Amino acid sequence: MTSSRYLGVSFLKGCIQLAEVEHGKTAQVTVLAERETSIDFVQAGVNLSPDHPQLRTFVTELGDTMKQHKISTAHISFAVPAEPVFINIIPVDNSLKGPELGQYLQWEVDQYFPSLQPKEFVMSSQELPETKTKDRRLFVVCVRRGMVGFLQKTAAELKLKLHLVDIDHFSTEKTLLQNYPEVLVHPVALFGLRYGGVDASLVSNSAMTDYRAFMATSPDEMKKAIQTYLKYLKERNSVKTPSALFLHGNEIPKDLPKNLHSETGIQCVAMNSVRKLAASPKLYKPLVQESYRFAAAIGLALRKA
Repeated sequence: MTSSRYLGVSFLKGCIQLAEVEHGKTAQVTVLAERETSIDFVQAGVNLSPDHPQLRTFVTELGDTMKQHKISTAHISFAVPAEPVFINIIPVDNSLKGPELGQYLQWEVDQYFPSLQPKEFVMSSQELPETKTKDRRLFVVCVRRGMVGFLQKTAAELKLKLHLVDIDHFSTEKTLLQNYPEVLVHPVALFGLRYGGVDASLVSNSAMTDYRAFMATSPDEMKKAIQTYLKYLKERNSVKTPSALFLHGNEIPKDLPKNLHSETGIQCVAMNSVRKLAASPKLYKPLVQESYRFAAAIGLALRKA
């Protein structure tokens, strides 16, 4: 069987994370690497474009890291931070379909960005599982076209094929499904701890069914955001209490999982992103031990299609 390798790249707290996965008879993580980067995707994301003055620097940083770790792949994917992206869950009348549905979603987005032209965004939507209301809910994501163009040109400069551009928290879903299949017979909550905020979602029947974002600038505020989301889920009649809480992202405060378990009664763990994956013995052990930082990058590298 011919093997192939895929590279996932994510961005956390001024650093880029790289994860390479080789797909053969089994999926094996062959590289985990992290380095500082001169471009802050959270701050600069809304202004990125293919002719951005820092593109050449970013290409050099990424290319040098790939050479250093002998990454040999033809496919690269990027998980971008949530901050410069429009993410929302929009209730939609069941009668809207086809072009009418597209026009309605565009109208909704225009209410948030009245001064921008629709062509400035790449929009995608996905219908969420039915709720007890008469309307259906659509998960809508809009990424600025300039950011996509920046990443496309980065891939071209590195002579790689751009495979996927996703949001970091959503990329993590694949990592969760791969490494914790035994808990997914019941709904679980997934929390991304990022600089300045918390991404929260519910994964049910092996699919993300809800999403909310919270501001949080300290460990206490992160814990409060997680508890607020759990309260929100409890108040929704159609949602069962999650059977487990999974954390990924920035450095996770050592006592946070234990404290959350104590206060909520729900099992809470920092995600082991290589728990059920074969791992090269050459991986740098400290990065393996903190593999929750690589959950998004690994999730991308696991996706061949």
